Amino acid sequence: MSNVNLEEAIKLSKDTDLSDIVDEGKVRAPGGTLAMIIFIIGVLWAFFHLYTAGAGLLTAMLQRSAHLSVGLALCFLYFPLNKKNDAAYKEVPWYDLLLAVLGFLSIFYVYFYFDDLVWRIGSPTTTDLIMGGIAVILILLAAHRAFGLVLPIVTILFLTYPFLGQYYPTLIGHGGYRLTRVINDLYMTNTGIFGIPIGVSATFVFIFVLFGSFFQTSGAGLYIVRLAFSTMGRFRGGPAKAAVMASGFMGSIIGSSVANTVVTGSITIPVMKKAGFSPEVAGGVETAASTDGQFLPPIMGAAAFVMAEFTGIPYWQIAIAAILPAVISYFALLAIVHLQAAKTGMKPMAKEDIPPFFKTFIRGIFYWFPICILVYYLLIARLTPILAGFYAIMAVFLIIVIVRAVKLIESLNSEDAVFSENLLLQAKGLWNDFLAGLESAAKSMAGIAVACACAGIIVGVVTITGLGQSMILLLTSFAGDNLLILLIMSAAISIILGTGLPTTAKYVVMATLVAPAVVTIAPQVPVLAIHLFILYYAILADDTPPVGVAAYAAAAVARSEPIRTGLLGFKFDLGAFLLPFMFVYNPEFLLIDTTWYNALWVATTSLFGIYCFSAVIQRWLFTRMKIWEQVILLGVALSMIWPTWYTDIIGATIFLVIYFHQRAVKAREDKENAQVASI
Repeated sequence: MSNVNLEEAIKLSKDTDLSDIVDEGKVRAPGGTLAMIIFIIGVLWAFFHLYTAGAGLLTAMLQRSAHLSVGLALCFLYFPLNKKNDAAYKEVPWYDLLLAVLGFLSIFYVYFYFDDLVWRIGSPTTTDLIMGGIAVILILLAAHRAFGLVLPIVTILFLTYPFLGQYYPTLIGHGGYRLTRVINDLYMTNTGIFGIPIGVSATFVFIFVLFGSFFQTSGAGLYIVRLAFSTMGRFRGGPAKAAVMASGFMGSIIGSSVANTVVTGSITIPVMKKAGFSPEVAGGVETAASTDGQFLPPIMGAAAFVMAEFTGIPYWQIAIAAILPAVISYFALLAIVHLQAAKTGMKPMAKEDIPPFFKTFIRGIFYWFPICILVYYLLIARLTPILAGFYAIMAVFLIIVIVRAVKLIESLNSEDAVFSENLLLQAKGLWNDFLAGLESAAKSMAGIAVACACAGIIVGVVTITGLGQSMILLLTSFAGDNLLILLIMSAAISIILGTGLPTTAKYVVMATLVAPAVVTIAPQVPVLAIHLFILYYAILADDTPPVGVAAYAAAAVARSEPIRTGLLGFKFDLGAFLLPFMFVYNPEFLLIDTTWYNALWVATTSLFGIYCFSAVIQRWLFTRMKIWEQVILLGVALSMIWPTWYTDIIGATIFLVIYFHQRAVKAREDKENAQVASI
């Protein structure tokens, strides 16, 4: 497969079944009547969210309980207990059916008895407590199915805090809480399970995942990949750079790093291997590019919508602030890929394998229509994200209808064409596209719903116990009033959590425990900058094994070793490692209280600093760098963090010295190699 060209890779990718791939890994594909029942449940669940987005949301608690009840049940139906056993993906045992029913009932109880529960908050009945206890236990079990052990373990550690806090040190201890109080607050109010994270999952996130599913179903993925190759294929390491561009754009739309990895990677990885990249490097590039799509507006990851609710900052404002950092982060990835290609002697793609840009762009220009609709309503008209997403979905579906109509017209050119038969065929295809988009969204959202429920439990415990205030005291006792130390601690904690927690849960933990401490130490730093700092490291940590599911998906396509693929993906992401520090120390980077020329200067110096840091990581500029050169360039990159003109000038001057030194060394090496070759 490594010797295929672009068009051959596209043909092979069309035969790849992607329907059972989601961010949490592979989902079950049982046969028979049960498969149809699970399919119908998922489709109806997704259609419920599409309908409420257009017709109007239910009361918050009703929307959230309806959302989570089915999502929790689907987790037990989609994800087997033993993921290493291939046979487990072909059948659903009786106990999973029982857990699915119990999970649904334990949450739907809140929906069904909502009016009664409102009147007895604070004095729950025995039945309320039993149902709440079952709900918490099943959420933890479902989280284990979807994400492994780390997320439920972290959630359990928080759950024990209300009951064991009296035994903790005074700085983070408390007097203890009764079980009835904890279950009441977590289950019967909107500060626990049904809090902000699940509220975001049930509204904003689901509608944008639906948009991404329909966008992918429309065939836009192949168009984006071809367009990326038409622009980047002519450059050194072109296939890898095209993978970065294609995965970046698709990642900002479909909202799933694994789906992005498989959709674009099934095409880009074989072409990268043909160009000379090793399987692990090809998989690592695709992993990093697909994961970083959560940085990019107009649709950032689920955590960005949670951020909007936590901070009270409108999502459109967060998206605008994230534009420049997102561009810089992808420039960093392109820089690292370029240097990787340079030091391994990669060549551009063969001219005959590069699609013509203008022809490629025009053939799929209609795919930009839904994107323009989304950007207009989200960032210009500034409608709510739900309405903007709903209109964008309608635009995508219009595109799907038009594509089917074109196929019908083309089929009628055949002499044997029968209009009624072809019309029926295309109508059936349209219906299948609609159902496929709904089912794909349901598979993606089941795990997200449970992760958000766990995040809600964590937030609920912090709210009940006042742990947030205790953490402020604890962190400030370590960091004092030194912002840099606290930021380094925050980044380290996020990377450690990244070995087990999904992005949304990791962001929630950091936002509830660490963000208040940073605000206390540095009230001059905008709240948006602090939360974006946390979000960036939450995303950067997603590549780290053993939970880098995107790396496993890329490794499966590349036929590479998964752990090494994940580590290389993390290495390629390191180019943007300094980025969050830059916008904390210089909020102009987020287009906050700045002018266009200041923003341009900040962008220029940041690009320069990021490129220097990328060279340090790759240990290459024009030729292999010595350690002293790496140390000096690292200092230059760090100097770009502080927004002062003299650090910029000093850094640029030092870089020029290294630049000309490297050019001279490269010229000497080329001369020596030429002399050896002539002998």
